[in-house]
Amino acid sequence: MADKSVEKKVNIPLSEDAHTKAKIISTLKKIKLKDYLQKIVEEAIKKDEEVLKRLR
Repeated sequence: MADKSVEKKVNIPLSEDAHTKAKIISTLKKIKLKDYLQKIVEEAIKKDEEVLKRLR
């Protein structure tokens, strides 16, 4: 995970449906919505790591 002292914030629009489902899931998992969304983004980055490797 990224160094907490250098966090960036992103404001992204979500459909009402996506926001509601994400909020319900995060609540059921007993985690904050922001932590749930951060986990999703980090998993997507790992999945697409090959894209970054092409830049090297």
